[in-house]
Amino acid sequence: MGKLLAAFLAAAPLALYGQGFGQGLGKLKKSVVLERKLPAAVKLPGHSFNVKAAAERPQDACQKLAADKLQSLVETNLIRYNGELQLNPDAPDTLITLRVLNCNAAATPENSTLLSGKNKGQQQLNGTKVNGVLSIAYQARARGGRFIDAEPIEIKFHQEYNQVSSTIAETKRIVGKIPHPGARHREEEGEDQPRTMEDVLEILANRAAQHVAARLVNTNERVEVLLARGKLDENNRYAEAGQWSKFVENLETMPPLPGMADDAYRLYNIGVGDEALGYKAETPAAARQAFERAVIQYRKAGEANPDERYFIEPVNRIEVALEHYKKIAPPATPAKK
Repeated sequence: MGKLLAAFLAAAPLALYGQGFGQGLGKLKKSVVLERKLPAAVKLPGHSFNVKAAAERPQDACQKLAADKLQSLVETNLIRYNGELQLNPDAPDTLITLRVLNCNAAATPENSTLLSGKNKGQQQLNGTKVNGVLSIAYQARARGGRFIDAEPIEIKFHQEYNQVSSTIAETKRIVGKIPHPGARHREEEGEDQPRTMEDVLEILANRAAQHVAARLVNTNERVEVLLARGKLDENNRYAEAGQWSKFVENLETMPPLPGMADDAYRLYNIGVGDEALGYKAETPAAARQAFERAVIQYRKAGEANPDERYFIEPVNRIEVALEHYKKIAPPATPAKK
């Protein structure tokens, strides 16, 4: 399962057991929840908008379904984050167009043959391999055609679920129904274990819609971020307490863990700390610098341990934030001598 997994930080924290942890980095895993606040990359004119989504190849079932989902998801996200906005298809101040260029989504069961016992020779479900990619051309224009914003968007999703992670996912769904004060509900997260092509596509479309919304309005969402444990666990208390500067400082000054694959988790935790500092930064310039450091650490972690699949998602997440701040706070131009 790897060395990372979520344990909820709520009124009564839940610990979930895993297996297959080399080098003693911990048999329990935990997470913290970050308040991911991102300012809009552009300013919208007026308070009305319309969204038009279409498939490049309407006969492609995946593209067609993705376009249908994106239409409503983008509308919902914009209104969710900015209550002053109103959907007005007839006379919008802003027209948002989305064209689905590529769509692939699959959830493939993985089986193995039983080698002993009364069911010897029969196939047994081991888990599910999930893959998906969604590419979109996004553009926003004001009434009359004035350009507001545009960029290509590509969302990728890859995950493997075995029988143990399936049990954990089911446990988390049950626990998610318990009303812990301040806890994020699973319904809000919207990413329980995908079992069908449409489940995978739902994840891709949700992430793409959030990306579009973050370009156009100020967004604020709670993100569950995994922490590595074991030898790093004592320092995790600073993350849980929100003391991110101390959390990062301790990780940077401690000796590297023996072996690149294990030290990757120290680098990963540094990335988590830098990302958290970016969200709490008081100025766009400071946020950009923190996110740039986080990207470097996440990438170093992935290079040191390419087998850890949990190192992929943070890079995608943080690069979205970084792209925002590249527009809002471009690098300072050196003073002419």
